[in-house]
Amino acid sequence: MTAFGFALVMVPLLAVVWEVKPAVVTSTLLSTAFMVPLLYSVRSRVEVPSLVPLLAGSLAGIPLGLVVLKRIDADFLQVLIALMVVIGCVTLFRSPRISAVRPHLAVALFAGGLSGALRSATSMSGPPIVLYALTSFGDEIDRFRANVLGVLLPSSLVTIAGLAVAGLIDGDVLLACLVAAPTMTAGTLTGVWLRRRVPQELFRPLVLSVLVGSSIAVLASTLGPV
Repeated sequence: MTAFGFALVMVPLLAVVWEVKPAVVTSTLLSTAFMVPLLYSVRSRVEVPSLVPLLAGSLAGIPLGLVVLKRIDADFLQVLIALMVVIGCVTLFRSPRISAVRPHLAVALFAGGLSGALRSATSMSGPPIVLYALTSFGDEIDRFRANVLGVLLPSSLVTIAGLAVAGLIDGDVLLACLVAAPTMTAGTLTGVWLRRRVPQELFRPLVLSVLVGSSIAVLASTLGPV
């Protein structure tokens, strides 16, 4: 429905009952598959020139994130995930308005780089790109979704290649993806149906609510199973 938030919800909840690192990898594979049909449906709204610096920054940040995922302690990674989501929520609530006609190159590169690093380390690349998209592309639903997906999908494909090279895609991850695929498909179709029924003026509050709710789930997951 919003074109982001998949990993923000899935990783914390899956990490409660599984190790966080394979949860991150599983989320990356599933979210990439789920983005393909969504981007195709809004492909005509993608503003390629505006996305170039975001995508360049994102691709540059991916190797750093892979190093973090490979080497960082799993418990610390859960805390990092929680902090990233909370920071994303606070920043979005206080977000300034940036001109989409004259994009800020440095801001775009930084947002893209942070998104790429978070994508490969935590699967949660959304908040930096969502912040930039909300402040630069406005609240029009299809325009917002198209440009968010236009950055996240290419970044995700490169991340998957990096995960494979790093040996992080194993049989357990692939089995988890297979098990999750049917309900993920049902959820995606439900989101598409709901998107057509969400009033334009409610879209931004809805996006922020998804982040807030997800951040609470992340923080809860760091406390362990209850």
